Amino acid sequence: MATSSSTLRNGLKILKLLAQHSGQSLTTISKNLGLNKSTTFRLLETLVEEKQVKKIDHLYSLDHTNSFLKKPISIDPVSISVSRDILKQFNTTAYVGILSSTNVVITQVFPVKNDFSEFSVLGNITPVHLSALGKAIVAFLPKDKQEIILENLHYDIGTKYTLSDHTIFQKNLNVIEEKGYALDDEESSLGVRCLAVPIYRNHQVVASLGLSGSFESLPRTGLVRISKILMRSSQQITNEFF
Repeated sequence: MATSSSTLRNGLKILKLLAQHSGQSLTTISKNLGLNKSTTFRLLETLVEEKQVKKIDHLYSLDHTNSFLKKPISIDPVSISVSRDILKQFNTTAYVGILSSTNVVITQVFPVKNDFSEFSVLGNITPVHLSALGKAIVAFLPKDKQEIILENLHYDIGTKYTLSDHTIFQKNLNVIEEKGYALDDEESSLGVRCLAVPIYRNHQVVASLGLSGSFESLPRTGLVRISKILMRSSQQITNEFF
């Protein structure tokens, strides 16, 4: 007769708890699941090593880039083309994302080089507050739809720079709407900067176009210039496809 594994079961309980409540301390997790701290610590360390959980300032959250608890989704992809000139000019990869509930899904990847490893992020699902692609869509939604997303967002923690507060994130969306572009400055991954702009169809935002790269390829002093080039590309996409 097969026997269940209490270790596996408790590990799954931790993942499910963190999927519902991001940024939990060891003490809180231990108390909520009725486990002693030493057992909880060992399980958490294993999950961190397996890149299912990340630890930031003594708080644990799901690693949104790897967690196998992500639900498969059905998407209506937006298929477009991006000028190779943009990729060569900034020596970085471009992406297209679409909204799915409170997440953004990468539906297209345009690698700057012939490196098929960059396509590994295709289909990645990321909470909108952790991605320039997601913020570039949500910031330009009608206010009623935007508020629904914010009310249902779990505000997972990606790094110490993540905007994990409803009020702060709302203010960030207002800034994005004013500037016309969204920025992810180490909010999801340390050392990585992302910039994105909305893509429209019939004056309604339907997707986003973004670049992701190092601080060198996307310098802060050049963000306004880069955003204007991306905006022109977005308009060209709208004119050609929508």
